[in-house]
Amino acid sequence: MPRVGISKFDSTYGARFRPRPLSKWLRELFPHLGVTNVSFLKGDLQSRLIGAHMSINLQDGSGGELGVDPTTENLLVPFEINRRRGISIPAGRYQFNDWHTSWRTNVSAPVSMNARADVGDFYDGYKQSYTVGAAVRLNGRFNASINESRNQIRLRAGQYTTDLITARLEYGFSTIAFANALLQYNTDAREWSSNLRFNIIHHPLSDFFLVFNERRDSTTGGLLDRALVAKMTYMVAF
Repeated sequence: MPRVGISKFDSTYGARFRPRPLSKWLRELFPHLGVTNVSFLKGDLQSRLIGAHMSINLQDGSGGELGVDPTTENLLVPFEINRRRGISIPAGRYQFNDWHTSWRTNVSAPVSMNARADVGDFYDGYKQSYTVGAAVRLNGRFNASINESRNQIRLRAGQYTTDLITARLEYGFSTIAFANALLQYNTDAREWSSNLRFNIIHHPLSDFFLVFNERRDSTTGGLLDRALVAKMTYMVAF
């Protein structure tokens, strides 16, 4: 749903370089700068994200990125960042930098790996985030992946560590029928969440989706919520 009462500016600037002397192993260097600015209609700043990144792509299909994201957040009211622990960030204006580095092997290979690390200030505290993952492509129809992300957050109001484990399965029955499954476990919320989706392309640019969502408490096994949703789109030419 579109947000109302705000003005948003989003832009990216960059240049791609392919140095011939290094072309045996280096495919491309891509330094780029992204700016996202969100303001209230009366002109006051709500948030600003400036991303200065350097992407590297090698000839073997692997690649990585180095970057820093200077961020400004203007909270008019306290922001509850962790409901279970009752940790909130007070209202105010915050400026902080997030430094990150990432690397991945060739994603088109039968087996691929990825890793990412983020460190830096976070509102009135500090954050460290780490992600590692692996993916398997058995054939053109079946893909599977698993990722583990750890967030260590220290704020004036408290600190906590969250591990998020995510597993995905994707299968293509044909060029017009697909199934996707997502399973997640959040150690801090102590919740299992699952998402099953079936998609049929019944006409060009027109789809039918059947989606099942469920969340459960990992300590008791109790059901938190469950939903079955059907959606159809139909593209009409004018």
